[in-house]
Amino acid sequence: MGTAQELSTNTNMSFSSIDMCSDSSYNMSTYGPDDIVEPCILYDIRDSIFGADSAAARDPQQTALDLELSLMNVPTISAMIAATTSTDTTTNSDGVGTSESRSDNDDDNTSTSEITLVQITPSNCNNHRDGAVTAVKLLNANNDGNGTSIGYNRDKHNYIKFRLISIVGGNAKNIGNDAYSEIHSILLDSVLETINNAHYILGSCSSAAAADKPIALKHSKVVISQVGPPGFYMDVVTNPYVFGIHVNSDTYPLPALQTLLFHLNSINEKTSNQQVRVVYRDKSEFFYSTCKSVIDVATSQGFDVTDIMYDPDGITEEEDNEDGIPNSQNIPFLEGLADRLCPPSIDNIEGQEQKLSPAIFACVKDGEADAILSKIRLNGCRPSLSWFTTATWAWANNNPDVIPYFQGGGQWHKNFAYSDQFFDTGQDVLDYGLEHFGYAGNYDHVVSYAIPNLIADYIGSFFRIDDYPDVDNAFLNNYEGLRRALINFNAHTIFGPIAFNEYQRNSGRGAAGMQWIEPSASISLANDNNSAEEGANKAATNEEEVVPEFVLACMSPLDQADAAIVIPSPSASLCAPGYYVNQSLIETEPALLGNKCSSCPINTYMAVENEYMQCVACPIGSSTMDKSGATYCVQESPNLIPTGLKVLGYLFVIVSWSLAIGYIIWMIIHREDSVVKIGQPEFLLFICVGAIMSTSAIIPLTLADTNVGEDSYAAASRSCQAIPFFYSLGWVLMYSSITAKSYRLTKVAAAASRFSRKKVTAKEMYKIIVAFMVLDLIVLIAWQVVDPLMYVRSEVTKSVDDDSGVVTIETVGQCASTSMWYFLGPIIGIHVCLMVITNVLLWQVKNMSDRYQEQKYVALASLYICELLLLGIPILIAVQGSAVARYTVIAGVIFLTDTGVLSLIFIPKIKFQNEGLPEGMSVVQSMNIRSSVQMKASRNLGKYSGAEISENKSSTDFTRHMSKNGSSGRLFGSMSFSAVDEISDENVAKNINSTTFDGVNEVEDSSDKDVEQAIDGEKS
Repeated sequence: MGTAQELSTNTNMSFSSIDMCSDSSYNMSTYGPDDIVEPCILYDIRDSIFGADSAAARDPQQTALDLELSLMNVPTISAMIAATTSTDTTTNSDGVGTSESRSDNDDDNTSTSEITLVQITPSNCNNHRDGAVTAVKLLNANNDGNGTSIGYNRDKHNYIKFRLISIVGGNAKNIGNDAYSEIHSILLDSVLETINNAHYILGSCSSAAAADKPIALKHSKVVISQVGPPGFYMDVVTNPYVFGIHVNSDTYPLPALQTLLFHLNSINEKTSNQQVRVVYRDKSEFFYSTCKSVIDVATSQGFDVTDIMYDPDGITEEEDNEDGIPNSQNIPFLEGLADRLCPPSIDNIEGQEQKLSPAIFACVKDGEADAILSKIRLNGCRPSLSWFTTATWAWANNNPDVIPYFQGGGQWHKNFAYSDQFFDTGQDVLDYGLEHFGYAGNYDHVVSYAIPNLIADYIGSFFRIDDYPDVDNAFLNNYEGLRRALINFNAHTIFGPIAFNEYQRNSGRGAAGMQWIEPSASISLANDNNSAEEGANKAATNEEEVVPEFVLACMSPLDQADAAIVIPSPSASLCAPGYYVNQSLIETEPALLGNKCSSCPINTYMAVENEYMQCVACPIGSSTMDKSGATYCVQESPNLIPTGLKVLGYLFVIVSWSLAIGYIIWMIIHREDSVVKIGQPEFLLFICVGAIMSTSAIIPLTLADTNVGEDSYAAASRSCQAIPFFYSLGWVLMYSSITAKSYRLTKVAAAASRFSRKKVTAKEMYKIIVAFMVLDLIVLIAWQVVDPLMYVRSEVTKSVDDDSGVVTIETVGQCASTSMWYFLGPIIGIHVCLMVITNVLLWQVKNMSDRYQEQKYVALASLYICELLLLGIPILIAVQGSAVARYTVIAGVIFLTDTGVLSLIFIPKIKFQNEGLPEGMSVVQSMNIRSSVQMKASRNLGKYSGAEISENKSSTDFTRHMSKNGSSGRLFGSMSFSAVDEISDENVAKNINSTTFDGVNEVEDSSDKDVEQAIDGEKS
């Protein structure tokens, strides 16, 4: 590296001899330690009304390059300048410009004064330079290209314009900070000596800012510095020309500390129990004063403070540091700092008051932060907050997995809503700079832009009551008055409110407190990648911005905040019930402040908020039901159907089936008996089959029962779906068979009552059964398709054992469907219709002997079923929480319904069959039909009383008389009388029999055998 003397020997440092720079501002900011930069003029921006640039006169080619690199292609500014009125200009030899012009449309003179702004910067400080370029261009193009209007009467056309001289003094990385500072001072002194109207110095970046101060004092020129630490401004008494636009960087960490205090107050915790541990460098005013402010405030508020200061350039004499590695790069040394910052976790000693999780503040650089954080993780540390200077630098963007919930501070945040006459927000300034300079600037760009605007507003304020402001005279003869006026000047800028305190540094607003939080917690979903303090650590890039999982939200000042500080951090927060602190996450996860809680493993639980390292095991006999994250252990009471009750259900099935099968066997054995034949055995068989199907529903009802957590819910659901098919179809088959049988009997009886022949076959009656079965099946299939029954478990009661922490949960499983009643209603309707129709039909044949029709017994069965339902349904509703009671009721209703109907149909028939025909009666006589047949016969026979049929007439005469009337010995169709002495019930019954059953054309000497053969021959 060269010294300042060597450079001054090789290079003429006077302003008049410096060449224009050959590279752009941004490109020079990327130079490394090996790149040599000779002092050069980067910008000499001056309005054309004040004459040609001195730099242009020196090197027109270089000036063209400079203009190209300094916003010559800005459309809005070009348009403004194009509107400027024609002017006459004079320039004196000292570079002091004055101008007078006359507008074609205005007789008033226009007076414009020029004020030169001077800035010297190292090559890397592009943001500090380029923001000022934007401001000067816009200010000079304002008011139709006339510049900034001043004075009381604005119509007098008094304006000021600015000249910006921006010089790159060299590459400090190449020649060192000390050598650069000497060159910086020489160049600034030369410019101020040469340019008489150079009234203000724009402060350089923080590493070179100190070089501005002595030259400002020497020439009595105000310098507006861009430095945060308050120590920079403490010599205000000896050097009153230094003003600071930055807010106090010592306040950066104070919002975090203040929020920590609020948190402790909210939980009634003493500050003495809260550890505040601060590690910081001693070689930088920024690092030292920023963290020292935390120490001072925390100590005054009673926190348990640990002060860890170190020399980053010092060399620790250790065995493993034979190479003399400086502390800032010595990993063992930095790990030692981490052990002091957050010691390894140890078990709490019984009786010792437990300390809260420490609050960590670190004023360090990138590499130091990495080493310290790695060791802190290994120590098992769970800080309540971590405030790092690096949290708002490029380091944060390079470590997205590390920075969640980290806090930091800065001068500005992209979500600040401050505005000026040209831009609505500071972010708009950066967007403008990106478009015209080709890189994404940071907050220094905004500050640099704000300084010329501040000076313009301040000068306008100074001359606001003057009708004819004499700007040049004021700066020549009253500069001290101008300086003092700046002390009391308040401004609203794009950087925020600006006001100067007793040290002449900005105290108009608070610093920007920031924290990396989840986007959902931020009002603006901000992601600020550009807030930093040290220029060397905030280099901008041209890479596309990638929105991370966490965003850097603004937490202060309050009027600009878009989120509240998250404190304590998730890492230090108590774990929620069902979770525990996972030591492995603390040691291995990059996010130091991220959530370190893990859900309790299966069969362990945690009932309260905690910071334990493991969960409590469930007591024997309880579990978490194969779930993690349990807040209690469960002792399940599944309310299952007892095995004994299931056996009873199967016995119900066996008994019902046995009865049905027994009745079938009885029919087969006695198939020749008139009771069976006239009872129509095919339909009696269907009744038995229907009863078997209906009772079979008890089997899936029994199977639709499974324990909690078992994998048999699907099988139980299938059983649920089978229940309505078995029960409903079986019941319909049983009752529709009675309906068809009864309908057939009514048709026969009706034909007999008319003395007509009627053939009614069993096949015709099958249609009735099929119709009702199909109708019922359609409803059942629709139910199965739309919303089938599913086996579900619901909680009935929950009780807690306070001693063991075990929760006993009583559940009940049942078959459920959200649309059940939409389908169950039509099914019930079909069943009710069948019962009503059957009983109506049987009523019509009530005069037939009970021996051959079931009107009385079916009516009793229907009444019996209704009684069962009226008794069972309320009980079923009342016992929904008891699987045992519900199963008993349902299985009992099914069993009693089926066996009851079977018994009421078959037991009377078995009784009649065992008793045989009454003594002296034939089959037809035993049918005992009391109908209109006898009444009609009596009326017809009455015609032959008196002369035609006398009491003494012989049967031969009566027969002969009947023959003459075309009866041919037959009465009422095929009914014939042989040697009839009188009209008896037996003869009438014979006639009904021969009329009803086709195939017996003439039954002259009808016998029981003939009737049975007729019944058997036609199955009718």
